[in-house]
Amino acid sequence: MAVNNRVYYAIQQVAMAPDSSAPAQHSSFKVVHGVQSVGITTTFNLEQVFELGQISIYENVEGTPDVEVTMSKVLDGYIPLYCMATAMYAASPALANRNAANVKSFVQLGIWNEANNQSAGQTDTYADSLVEMSGLVVSSVGYNFPLDDNFSEDVTMVGNYKVWKSGTATNTISADCGVTYYPTGGDGSGVAGGFASNDDAPIGDGGVNRRENITFASATSYNSGDYTVVPQDIPGVGANGVKGTDARISSITTSVDLGREDIFELGSKLPYAKTVSFPVEVTCDFEVTTVSGDLINALDDCTEAGACNTKQNLNERPIRIATCEGLRLWLGKKNKLSSVTYGGGDAGGGNSTVTYSYSNFNDFTVMHSGDVSANGGNADGETAWTNRQLYVGTGVW
Repeated sequence: MAVNNRVYYAIQQVAMAPDSSAPAQHSSFKVVHGVQSVGITTTFNLEQVFELGQISIYENVEGTPDVEVTMSKVLDGYIPLYCMATAMYAASPALANRNAANVKSFVQLGIWNEANNQSAGQTDTYADSLVEMSGLVVSSVGYNFPLDDNFSEDVTMVGNYKVWKSGTATNTISADCGVTYYPTGGDGSGVAGGFASNDDAPIGDGGVNRRENITFASATSYNSGDYTVVPQDIPGVGANGVKGTDARISSITTSVDLGREDIFELGSKLPYAKTVSFPVEVTCDFEVTTVSGDLINALDDCTEAGACNTKQNLNERPIRIATCEGLRLWLGKKNKLSSVTYGGGDAGGGNSTVTYSYSNFNDFTVMHSGDVSANGGNADGETAWTNRQLYVGTGVW
């Protein structure tokens, strides 16, 4: 087997599976389609102990290693990363359910022979190198809907376990740990399938979605989960978040950081849970090419006569994003404007823009037409999608 001179996009591939005690789950890896980048950071937490009487360190105590995996993919009709990472959720696809303490996943990264045109099936069947991370939970997730680029998803996952297997070598963890561990499919076959035919392609309506592939609501469809509604504070947006022709929205970005907290107990080195630090802030930014300024008033004494008749500068707004390829993202009805920024249009050229930044807490429901068990999604995903109006449409409006 020739040694690679480099690793580039065509010979590395990501696969994911639910992480549970059931062997069938461990062997059910599915390749992730549309991945643009993957990164793995391992941090060994060291705590120094010194003592009176000598300047040298007494012991450099090793804590639990932290493993962080970051991935980005385009929105292309295939199941999103976030849905695969939270496939074990029960009952509802809402934020708290998808990120319950028992919802974990495996992630594998396979690296194939450099002579291949794709990850498998040309010069070899199995990966030359394979790394598996287990017990991973979602730490943050974000979606980007830009003007001049592809719609994309960014997910960060965290855990405490990572094992490499290289070639045909036995992968034995150091004698100090006293265990031997093999990634699923010790021959490298754990990275399911590969793209053996070198002809993988998007499957969603519109292919890889871009600016023309957001479906905006009308006056009669605003409460349907299949249409986008945006805040009425944006000039040109009418009642119930219906975008008019004068609302020149150029980009939307939304994200949530779950702030995972390790919970430990005496008698165990590993955390027994990685819990979400509720409440968590959900943010959503709308950039608009303005024709009239931001039109947002900020009054320091927004009151009527009488101390108890206090009015507010802001109103709560609903936000939903729906794409042609199958994503449905519901941020609830309690989004408030946290800031507005006017800029651009300077003497060097360019147009003036306004960014309207909104936030809510804990409302971040993600659904997708591809979130079914056959694709590495939820076991009841097909039923959930059929009943999606309950979670992102009329049922929550």
